[in-house]
Amino acid sequence: PAQVFMGDSGSLALGGFIGFLAIISKNEILLLLIGFVFVLETVSVILQVGSFKIFNKRVFKMAPIHHHFEKVGWV
Repeated sequence: PAQVFMGDSGSLALGGFIGFLAIISKNEILLLLIGFVFVLETVSVILQVGSFKIFNKRVFKMAPIHHHFEKVGWV
């Protein structure tokens, strides 16, 4: 478990700073790649919950998808 919880203020400030650095350093594509990871995590949870509610079957062994990769042995 986490010893310190960042909360909304810290995480939003950190995200804004990372975005600022990406724009200043002309690496906007890197920002898109990093952002894709968070979108993938969110979509994996939505797919897992939707599939389980509609079809009573799981798409992944565990959601979010990084837990699925742990269960399969990729991490």
